[in-house]
Amino acid sequence: MKRIQTICLILLLLIACVPTPENPIVIGKDNEAMIEKAKGTETPSQNSTGLREQLGCPEVFSPALTDEAKHIVITGDAPVSVPETEGLPLLYVEAGRFSQETVYAFFNRLCGDVTMYEFPTETPKYAIQAQIDESMERIEELRRSGVSDDDFELSWRLTDLEKLKKLFIDAPDEVTLIPSDGTLHEEELSFSGKVRGTCLALNVLSDPFSKSGGKRFSVLNDADYSDDGVYTVQDEQGNLQGFFPKSGSRLFYARTGGDLIGSYTSGTKLLDVTKESESGEPVAMPDVTIMGWDAPETLLLSATPKEARTIAETLLTDCGVTDMRLDSIALYTNRREIRSEWEDVEEARAACSPERQVYAVRFLREVKGVPIEGYYGSSISRIDDVEYGREWSYEILEIAVDDEGIASLEWCGPLVPAEVETERAKLLPFSEIRAIFLKMLPIKYFNINSETTFSIRLDRVRLCLWRILDRDSYTRGILAPVWCFYGSVNGIDAQMPLLIVNAVDGTVIDPQNGY
Repeated sequence: MKRIQTICLILLLLIACVPTPENPIVIGKDNEAMIEKAKGTETPSQNSTGLREQLGCPEVFSPALTDEAKHIVITGDAPVSVPETEGLPLLYVEAGRFSQETVYAFFNRLCGDVTMYEFPTETPKYAIQAQIDESMERIEELRRSGVSDDDFELSWRLTDLEKLKKLFIDAPDEVTLIPSDGTLHEEELSFSGKVRGTCLALNVLSDPFSKSGGKRFSVLNDADYSDDGVYTVQDEQGNLQGFFPKSGSRLFYARTGGDLIGSYTSGTKLLDVTKESESGEPVAMPDVTIMGWDAPETLLLSATPKEARTIAETLLTDCGVTDMRLDSIALYTNRREIRSEWEDVEEARAACSPERQVYAVRFLREVKGVPIEGYYGSSISRIDDVEYGREWSYEILEIAVDDEGIASLEWCGPLVPAEVETERAKLLPFSEIRAIFLKMLPIKYFNINSETTFSIRLDRVRLCLWRILDRDSYTRGILAPVWCFYGSVNGIDAQMPLLIVNAVDGTVIDPQNGY
């Protein structure tokens, strides 16, 4: 069975084919020049007109561009979102960590009804035997279906089975589980036989030796590195293994292993229900199907978007989180997008049965009334402008809610605002931003090796803040005003902006480079 392709892979392939434009597509690293430009003429606080009027922003941006040479068609009627503030700040920001107080709050709120145990370092014989039995059953199933021994899945299952049998020989009959109260522990980060740093972490489960593991709760805070160099070694199989220091503390919870559905975990987006979460109206499912399925979608949840929103917001309030604001709510299913050339419908139907749905409730951090946009990914700093090295995860916070309550939570890359360079940065008028968008989007998504025309539909536009790197740091950066353009490529929604334009100097920001 071939792997299902996702929008992330499609976009990466598209970006990989981008030709070098005449002018630099990214901001580079001259942050000082950008800061000075932002301070040039601050938006005056006494200006009676709103930010939308000052910048000449339309309520709806409707681009219409066909570039036959670059095989690009751009359409859409995208609402333009502008913060209701006097101006946008430009400030420094640092990578944050989850305090023990915050960890206790989430741990007690989400896991207080069951006993949680530290992740065991050993596995008893009976648990390994269960894995052996399951593996043998799958191997026999594959062989009965006529799969050859060199098939990828069968090959790795046979190898894994031999490892399990060897582990079984020396495994203990019983393992004593250690209860956890949510207290973080110091852990060492080692590579190639040397300790490179330490971090505070937690990894606990309610039923460690079951197939699902029961409830899961984990925290991995940024490390204190004694050595944050980038190192690579070749293992016994000839594969290159690397040590890449990174930041992006992570707090994670799942009710069970099967509850991981949402935009930052897995699943397929069916519908944006943010408006319904505000009005309290029920969800009206459109008469459409997911690509490859034979019937329109139906709503499986009894809970309403407003109820889901209340549950998620109450959790954050109860845990003392006051600087995150709701951004959007979407209905997700564990169904997956189907492409006939990769996987047939029956295989996919079996893979995600029974079907489940959740409301994915997304929050963004706000600074001075302006949201900080991010996505599920990292920026990777350059070393000597050639090799990639240290990573910094963008901040995300998503809570998945279903009829039983909170199914999962993921909070990655918390930020701590630092020095403010200007309260009201000087911003380019929207007319200039529009021209940059129409020029640079075809360049970014031009597939030089294909005659295929890419249809890009713009769905929404947002003026917000974006974290960019400060030189080669992976723990300190700048929150810069940007325009984020969102949409789809050939009918597939992108979960990251199609284009990010610096609202101060008009340069295009590459989120993977971080500037």
